[in-house]
Formats: sequence, structure tokens, C-alpha cells
Amino acid sequence: MDAQRQEIIDSTDIRERLDIASKGLMKHFDGWTVSSLTALGFTMDELYRFVAPRRTLARRIAKGERLTVAENDSAIRLMRVVEMADRVFENPEKARRWLRKPNRGLDGIVPLDLLESETGARLVEDVLHRIDHGIFA
Repeated sequence: MDAQRQEIIDSTDIRERLDIASKGLMKHFDGWTVSSLTALGFTMDELYRFVAPRRTLARRIAKGERLTVAENDSAIRLMRVVEMADRVFENPEKARRWLRKPNRGLDGIVPLDLLESETGARLVEDVLHRIDHGIFA
């Protein structure tokens, strides 16, 4: 990599790099838009748990701030898993019930409880893939 290109990369923050890499396809949440996840069936208490604490989100809303990269990743993770569950179950209500009930394929853990981390989300997605392909545990 040439020095000029490296200088450009070094001078951009992670948000700008993500914007460039995703070619504008990545959703960016701020304090106001993160509440739109309630339309996917999440309560505000769940958003405080998974995305950012109550006071932090309140401050972001009051100041019109964007979420941090980590907070945005958490919001996108929730959106990704819910959309996958909706597709697999072909019924949003059934998908929401599934996310909130202990799951045999996850050793009795409630899928929603695993969405605090990317690793947990991948485990939930794996179970959803198995259900989608007719492989029940």
C-alpha cells in the first residue's frame, strides 16, 4: 500500500471506514432512530439492555447524537436476527414468541438472552438455519 493511501486511511475514523467499506449500505442509528426497533417487537427496556443503557440513550436522543460503533453494531445485530426469524417462521408474532421462549437447541436458553453478543447471535442464527432447513434438535 502506498504512503498516500495509508495516510488517508489513518486520518479517517472507524465510522468513515465502515461507510466506505459498506458503500452506504450499513444502517446508522442515532438516539431517535434506535427507537424504531420497537416496531420489530423490542421493548425500550430490551433496547436499553442490548444497545445502550437508559441514560446513555436518553443523552443521545437529547443531543441528537449518533450511536457509537459498538452500539450501532448491537442495534444491527438485533435487527438482523429478528428479520431472519421473521423469514424462517413467516409470521412476526410466531418469531417473537420463539425468540422469548427457552429453546431446546440452545440447551434451554432463551434466544433473546443470547443477543447481547455477536457470538450469541450466531448461535441463535445457527438454530434458525437448522429450523429453516428442517433440521430439528
